[in-house]
Amino acid sequence: MKTLLNPWFIIGCLTWAIVLVLRRTSHPLPYINGYINDVFAIPVIANLGLWFNRVFIIKSNHYVLSKRQVAFIVIYVAIVFEGFLPYLSKTYTADWIDVLLYILGGLFFYRVMNKARMEQRSS
Repeated sequence: MKTLLNPWFIIGCLTWAIVLVLRRTSHPLPYINGYINDVFAIPVIANLGLWFNRVFIIKSNHYVLSKRQVAFIVIYVAIVFEGFLPYLSKTYTADWIDVLLYILGGLFFYRVMNKARMEQRSS
């Protein structure tokens, strides 16, 4: 469960919530509104996947996602949000900058967040 307490995961979720509230109250932040959530998208999604694997599948806090798994998440999100959804709905727009931000977020997740949890020993 401590995987969900990762400070970067919490920051990503709070950032998303703040941006959403500002959008809904008609106070979007220029530039930040369109791109900050894209940077945090992969770390948040991948961290949820890591938590799910640790709790329900592998059942080990030492489990980490492989490079291939993180790359799959990045590619999948890019295809869905920058390919399929803009094709299916005028609400969405394709933006190659978003894809670069997904890649940046994937690299950040893999290098910074994707760490085995060390069990603390009680003395």
